[in-house]
Amino acid sequence: MLTPSSPLTPDTARNLSLLRTLGEPELSPYSRRQWLRWDATSRYLVSVQRQGGTPLRWWDLQSEETAPLVSRAVSGCVAAWFLPGSQRLLSVTSRGTLQTWSVAEGRLLSSTETGGSVSSACLSSDGTRLLLTAYQGRVLLWDLERSWLAWRQEDPAYHYGCALSPDGRFAAVGLAEERDGAATRASLRLWDGRSGRLLEARTFDAQRTWAVAFTPTGDALVAATSSGELVFLSLPGLETVRVVEAPASGALQLEFNPEGSLLAASPDTSAFVVIDVRDGRRLFDYSDLDDLQGSSANFSPDGRSVCWGMDDGKVGIWGVTLNRRSQS
Repeated sequence: MLTPSSPLTPDTARNLSLLRTLGEPELSPYSRRQWLRWDATSRYLVSVQRQGGTPLRWWDLQSEETAPLVSRAVSGCVAAWFLPGSQRLLSVTSRGTLQTWSVAEGRLLSSTETGGSVSSACLSSDGTRLLLTAYQGRVLLWDLERSWLAWRQEDPAYHYGCALSPDGRFAAVGLAEERDGAATRASLRLWDGRSGRLLEARTFDAQRTWAVAFTPTGDALVAATSSGELVFLSLPGLETVRVVEAPASGALQLEFNPEGSLLAASPDTSAFVVIDVRDGRRLFDYSDLDDLQGSSANFSPDGRSVCWGMDDGKVGIWGVTLNRRSQS
């Protein structure tokens, strides 16, 4: 089995190659969209298929097997994360059900109802708080340690991607605001992550803000709009720092590598790109040319790999091998 040789950088990311695929082909008559996440040690990888295929699967990458370690048919699964220690997995459904699972055995450990529907979610870096949004107007922060609602806000707009800053100070949500007699207007809300107090709001020359992501240092935020732009914003004022062209018509998922030098962006097509944060250049792109499929692209915490969900339900892992680096 091929393994990446060193952390990805703007100098080596252009030499990314497919090192490994996970899972077996899963035929589906529906469009397919995968949500992927690593555990903190880069040993485990989870896939949530929001459309098509098995809803919840995860792998132990220390095994040579391509079959998942565990597969579960969780109805309406929206997202999942490995909790600190990598012994438990947290999943959330569109009905607002939070479930924890044994990573090794796949056994259901607990189930909690948050009391409302969920369209997007983000787990805090320490695994103790969960930011949840509903498409039409609701934002809440759930305290996982106490299993209670820390704060809740009602915001009359269509909610899309959400994010928590690494230090927990800020919570951000991308929106589309309704306007009388016209198309929606893209906007962004920034809340105090601890109290839920609205700190700042920002609008863009677009119809929707699809996704938001904080830099690893937590000193800036990037928003992906439907106009095909990635807008880098200062904190907490949300002033524009610079604008970078996004892939296709706009990025639905964004993620920085641990060093903050690379940004992976996934549009609503069968593709992902890796961008140099310094100058906005596209260093690498990949597509399997299936318009009915999409996936998040996620860097491993050790910074050596990037994963992406493929058109047949499999998951690919890309990296830079020693031979490829020596040829560059």
